[in-house]
Order: sequence, then structure tokens, then C-alpha cells
Amino acid sequence: MKKIKLLAGVVMLLSAYANLYAFDGERNGFILGGGIGAGYLSKSTSYNSYSVIDNRGVFLTNFKIGHALNNTLELYCIYKASWWSETEITYGLALLALAVTFYTDTETETGLCISGGLGLSTLGAPFEHGSNPAEGFGGPGAVNSSTGFGCFGGVGYEFTDHWIVELDMHYSAISESGSDLSCFGVQLTINVLAY
Repeated sequence: MKKIKLLAGVVMLLSAYANLYAFDGERNGFILGGGIGAGYLSKSTSYNSYSVIDNRGVFLTNFKIGHALNNTLELYCIYKASWWSETEITYGLALLALAVTFYTDTETETGLCISGGLGLSTLGAPFEHGSNPAEGFGGPGAVNSSTGFGCFGGVGYEFTDHWIVELDMHYSAISESGSDLSCFGVQLTINVLAY
């Protein structure tokens, strides 16, 4: 019992100390954010001499976690996903990337920012499962995901503390079993960033 009390005390002290520097209104330090939006996605699929081009509107989500070295430079990991439905199946094109954002001024209230990142791109149907519901996600009959290279770049504007509007361009190249998929997207998101 004494060890549990000691451990609980240490955790409370560390939590209190960590909160002194996290989420203090300064962009310097730990950052956590997410956003939603809409966009345009152009997919080009080719297999041997056959190719198909598909253009569509998509719903967007993103999540980022990382560290701001100062009020102008953030280094983080970001997960950007484009979602759409085809024949009652929801597909997702996701980018998991290491990224950087540069803010043009040192103020945290407002400002223009430029961001970009490189990483792993994945296309799949994450909500589909096998024919037997007891087998859950990824059972027999699941729509498998494919992976490849992805990158993004864009500009944003922090119009008030913690709220940013971003316009990004996203590119993905995925090759699997002789089939090549190339995706280009334009994404407009509104994001909240805790710092």
C-alpha cells in the first residue's frame, strides 16, 4: 500500500510539473492538434496498358503530435486521411508523415505558416471486415490496404489563438502486384492546436 501511495504521489507531482510548461499559450514545447475539412482527390490507377482516372470530393481528418522548438518552428508526426464511399464501402487514403511547420512571425495570436512532410501513404477500407462478424476487422474477405510513398505541402493562417485554416496539396504513389496508384489531392482544413 505504501508503494502505491508513493507511486501515486510521484505521478501527481510529475503531472503538475508537466502542466506548467504544456498548454501554456506559448507555441514553444509540446503540441497536440487535429482538424477536419473537405477536399478534392484525383486518383489514377494503371495495370499493364489499362488505366482509370477517378476525381471526387472527400472528407478530411488529421491529427498531429510533436514539439515546437520555438514560436516559429514545429516538428511533429501527422496523420492526414481522406475519406470517401464507393458501392457502400468507405475507403481511406492516409498519410503518416514526419513534418515541419514554419510560422512567419513570432507572435502566437495570428500568423501565416508554411508546412510540409514526407512519409508513408496507405489506401484501404478500414471499416470492412470478414464475412464472419466474430472474426472482426481484417478477417477473411477484408479489403486489404496497400502502402507507398506520400508527401504534402501547404500554407496556413492562424486567425486566432489555437485555430488554423490550412490549404495543402497531397501526393501519394502506391504500387502493388503490378498495379500503380497515383493520387493528388487539394485539402482545406480547419484545425485546433493545443500548445
